[in-house]
Amino acid sequence: MTNDLTIRMHDGTIVAVPADLNAITTYVLLEQERWFEKEPDFLAAWLKPGMTVIDIGANLGLYSLPMARQAGPDGNVFAYEPGSDTRRRLTASKAANGASNLHILASALSDSVREGRLAFGTSSELNALGDGGDGEAVQITTLDAEDSARQWQSVDFIKIDAEGEEERILNGGAAFFAKHLPLVMFEVKAGDASNASLRAAFAAKGFGIYRLLPGAPVLVPFALTEQVDNYELNLFAAMPPRAAALARDGLLVDRIESWHGAQAPDPLALLRSQAFGPAILQLAGNAPADPSYLQALAAYAAWRSPDVPLPQRCAALAFAYETVLTACEKQPALARLSTLARIASEFGMRGIAGYALKTISDLLRRGNARFNEPFWPAHPRFDAIAPGANVMEWFVVSSLERYEQLAAFSSLFGTSAVDLDWLSKQPLASTEMERRRILKRALSRSGAVITEKLSKVAPDHLNAAIWAAGNVPGTTVR
Repeated sequence: MTNDLTIRMHDGTIVAVPADLNAITTYVLLEQERWFEKEPDFLAAWLKPGMTVIDIGANLGLYSLPMARQAGPDGNVFAYEPGSDTRRRLTASKAANGASNLHILASALSDSVREGRLAFGTSSELNALGDGGDGEAVQITTLDAEDSARQWQSVDFIKIDAEGEEERILNGGAAFFAKHLPLVMFEVKAGDASNASLRAAFAAKGFGIYRLLPGAPVLVPFALTEQVDNYELNLFAAMPPRAAALARDGLLVDRIESWHGAQAPDPLALLRSQAFGPAILQLAGNAPADPSYLQALAAYAAWRSPDVPLPQRCAALAFAYETVLTACEKQPALARLSTLARIASEFGMRGIAGYALKTISDLLRRGNARFNEPFWPAHPRFDAIAPGANVMEWFVVSSLERYEQLAAFSSLFGTSAVDLDWLSKQPLASTEMERRRILKRALSRSGAVITEKLSKVAPDHLNAAIWAAGNVPGTTVR
């Protein structure tokens, strides 16, 4: 086994990573075959050929590599990664992806040009400028100095993920930001701490602050006084001209208005059209649903409708979330909780979605498995799966798989939320659940034997060769 693995992500990007399950990127890509953050999907929808982007804190290239493909040969990606070992792997990934427009730079960024030191974290994602522990000497520069040296004509997007250095980077780029007016993505939360002062610093310089809706590539306003969801890692900042351009492209709304949608003639029309719809409506029977709950379902259908203008869609989603949350507070039944988990997740209230799924899990353990209202499955993957004769199996796997995915960014970060030994064996479970089960065993050194399922390529399992060859650390092959 070599010191590196080469993993393919869901979008085709090839990433060189350490052959070590304690390395966060390695574990997550083996587990999910994608990074656990929601923002890459937005960038894939927005970035266009010819754009120039900057990635500060590029690490192993989970943003830089896809962005290089999206920017195309006429665009450029400047990836700043001061860690020499991490940079070596990023260089290998650049070659594997043919990313000739990716420029890998060894400097760290801050508020002045100077010599400095990069302190190593327990995983490369946690490296930071500092003096403690093991590390290496690095050159530190500023955005203004880089802009002057490289003579950038325009910069469309910049990602700042610098483990606490973000505000100093902002201060070291006053001329840069005024000149280019880029869309900025910045890390707002590291560990359990939310960086409110960084949000305020961007706002003080004239930026509007936005968060990304997980359910669609749309940025919505985020007030300085608004509480950050426990799972919100990044926010966006945009000057008014950039925000206006994004709004014209259908990727941003400047406010979420009150929803006053007309009463739909059939609030269940969208639900009925899904593969699962007829079985769910039959299961719910003729029991009358609460009018406000039906209104939430109608609003969610409006959110899902491409024919509705984007501001109204976002207003409908906010209304659907608030209404179904209230409905669950009145009556926390399985159907309502499943719908809440779905809508809360798409609205970016992942903490509430996780709570709804935990409540479903508790109710199922107590044997409370009755449905008297229509509902959406918690997991969007199950929209296209007809339940067949066993609706309860379909519901349980949808809810528990989604709970496992939403309870933590990865099973690396704690005890799994569900019984993976049971869940991974269910016919409707994704291959990801089996990968999670084996990775947890490998990490704890409790007999991780590669199964036949992990040895075969499937649409949701792209790296079967790594597993079948026994190259996943801590595993054995029979």
